[in-house]
Amino acid sequence: MCIVALFILDRLAKWLALDLLPSEGFFIIPNMTGLVLERNQGIAYSIYLPQVFLLGLVALIIVFLVNLVIKAYRKKEIYAFVSLCLIIIGAVSNLIDRLRFGYVIDLVVLTGWPVFNLADLYILAGAVWFIIIYFKTKDTITKA
Repeated sequence: MCIVALFILDRLAKWLALDLLPSEGFFIIPNMTGLVLERNQGIAYSIYLPQVFLLGLVALIIVFLVNLVIKAYRKKEIYAFVSLCLIIIGAVSNLIDRLRFGYVIDLVVLTGWPVFNLADLYILAGAVWFIIIYFKTKDTITKA
């Protein structure tokens, strides 16, 4: 249920950014930390890939991750399950943006980092958590 709440929080933040964020953004520390609306047509660090290729790639990755989630659920590996769910909800939310707008809505600015959104944080947190689980257990759902 918490995973669903995180997904809704990301969607709500993006909707608010599109509808309410002033064009110059809102900065807590001037031009360094705050909120700004950025329409990211690329992937991480705004690296551009053709949209059709990117949509297909993201869809394939989501299918692969759903397969891993099913395996984690069957093996009762709760930490792997949750970490993969975080990655999936982040990927799905960003995919929804790409399908609906043709770009991903990024809005959080931190000094020294590219502009990002909550879905990006979910993907990063889930991936780091999954890697930690993988190296700690050596018996993960990635094995048959």
